[in-house]
Amino acid sequence: MVTDGGNLVQISSIKASKENALKILCKAMKIKVEDVMVFGDDFNDIGLFEICGWSVAMGNAIEELKILSKEITDTNDSDGVARVLERMLR
Repeated sequence: MVTDGGNLVQISSIKASKENALKILCKAMKIKVEDVMVFGDDFNDIGLFEICGWSVAMGNAIEELKILSKEITDTNDSDGVARVLERMLR
């Protein structure tokens, strides 16, 4: 997959995906995928957003991901993940 206006090339096996890895981990840890929160910003996060219970798009995420997300946080450079985690842990 070529993204970022042709500046980034992402190559992986069709069997290798974040959502497949998460399913394996959740099964091993006896955690429901619906109970998992995920963060993302690019096309390779779409599968995660489709299966997880709470999806958070970064402020700098692609529009397709923002549409799928339950929440949009600040950008990567502005500590968007930390802002959500701090709020959730209060």
